Amino acid sequence: MLEFLKPGSSIDFIGKRRLFAALSALTVLISLALFVFVGPKWGIDFTGGTEVKLRFTEDVEVGEIRGALETLGVSGDSVQAVGGDEHHDFVVRIQDPAFGTAQLEADAKEALGKAFGPTWIKESRFDAELGARLTVVYNGEPVQPQAVEAALATLGGAAVQTAPDDNTLYIKLPGLANEIQKVISGSLQGKDFTVVQVDSVGPKVGGDLRKQGIISIFATLGLILIYVAFRFDLAYAPGAVLCLFHDVMITVGIFILIGKEFNVSMIGALLTIIGYSLNDTIVIYDRIRENQRKYRRRDTATLINTSINETLGRTLATSGTTLVAILAFLFMGGPVIEDFALAITLGIAFGSYSTIYVASPSILVFEDLKPWLSKVFLPLAPKVAPTPEGGGTSEDKS
Repeated sequence: MLEFLKPGSSIDFIGKRRLFAALSALTVLISLALFVFVGPKWGIDFTGGTEVKLRFTEDVEVGEIRGALETLGVSGDSVQAVGGDEHHDFVVRIQDPAFGTAQLEADAKEALGKAFGPTWIKESRFDAELGARLTVVYNGEPVQPQAVEAALATLGGAAVQTAPDDNTLYIKLPGLANEIQKVISGSLQGKDFTVVQVDSVGPKVGGDLRKQGIISIFATLGLILIYVAFRFDLAYAPGAVLCLFHDVMITVGIFILIGKEFNVSMIGALLTIIGYSLNDTIVIYDRIRENQRKYRRRDTATLINTSINETLGRTLATSGTTLVAILAFLFMGGPVIEDFALAITLGIAFGSYSTIYVASPSILVFEDLKPWLSKVFLPLAPKVAPTPEGGGTSEDKS
């Protein structure tokens, strides 16, 4: 087995705990300040909007596409080249869910008025939350959906469905992707392309996803607090959660600082970081508990330092081999997985650090606060029955 450290190594991690505690606290505070005052760059998953991926068959400059879409009012920074020059792929991101819908609604109503008369539409409602859907309540005799689709043929791609209510139709209008495709085809004649993927999220759905993503992270931390309190001891639980919060917050701060986008995959990455860091923390916690039973007369600080040194080789081996795999995704996985891989890479690095310098030293602090913690979290404290002889707990005898 490959050994990263010589057996019996003794590095004084606990002796430097105050220095690293101050460094960690400062870094987390900076990350929190960035989150509050700068804010993440939310993707369309959380804000609502449309993302259209285009693939050309030949070389096209991003400036040509930006120039073509200026007629739609699309800003230049909404168009980005992805996947490298050899793929000729571009992404158009528009974070306003209602972008271009006013003109689309007006064109649809005008076409229906010409086909069925100016008073045919009794009332209408345009819903960007469900895509570009126009709900129409009309006057007169029932009209077949096919007739309405024929009236909207000039819009290209409209789909009509009968609603449950009388004289009501759902009209699915061609979305923003169709407009983008039409404009680029007209401006860049002779350059063939296809629309590879279209993602649209309504503003309400995006807001709900953002709220649920944040709740999922804090709910996970809360459940971990309970688990560690049951599995180990009350003095261990807060340190584990602080360690995980530290890893997540610093990763978020770096993403804000470098302008990376936050989307649903980022939430998945943060939850993955929590799981990875917790696994490393549990290994060290288990060794600390084992050494507490083995060396009862040693002080806690010495026991923790010994336990960290004993598991350090395992920590470095696990982190190193995992990083090798993740770095392959980061540098060769392409733009689709690049941000996810970057978040995991940062999480592994900070997770290995925080397990040693945040989670483990925190036991010393919370050992002193244990009487107060027992009052607050008394239901969480593990019940250990005394031995028949009354000379300690059954756990001590094992």
